[in-house]
Amino acid sequence: MKLKRIALWLVIVLLALEFGLAGLAKFRPGSTWPQMFLAWGFPPWVRPVVGVVEVICAFGLLVGRTRAWACGVLLGVMAGAMATHLVHGEVHRVILPLVLSVLLGLVLRITTSQFTPSS
Repeated sequence: MKLKRIALWLVIVLLALEFGLAGLAKFRPGSTWPQMFLAWGFPPWVRPVVGVVEVICAFGLLVGRTRAWACGVLLGVMAGAMATHLVHGEVHRVILPLVLSVLLGLVLRITTSQFTPSS
């Protein structure tokens, strides 16, 4: 049981780092993110919104009470990322958001199952 808890926390921390760093990268000077979002056809305000959402949710993953909410929001962001890549023929770029979605789904499942009454 202790090993499962350690593994869960390892996944949570890695996800928080990934989304926190990815969100902050969207604001880094010299980043290619502004050009990519424009090339995908998004208005300029979408990139900072996605960046802020990723950073907030990264912190949310680390707090038990907000973890499920953060997972749900990030699953939506990852669905949007996968759809964007598929629409633009960037099939190879779907792999990372897909893997992150699977991990988020796993964390969400474990997190929500801890709060449901046993039968």
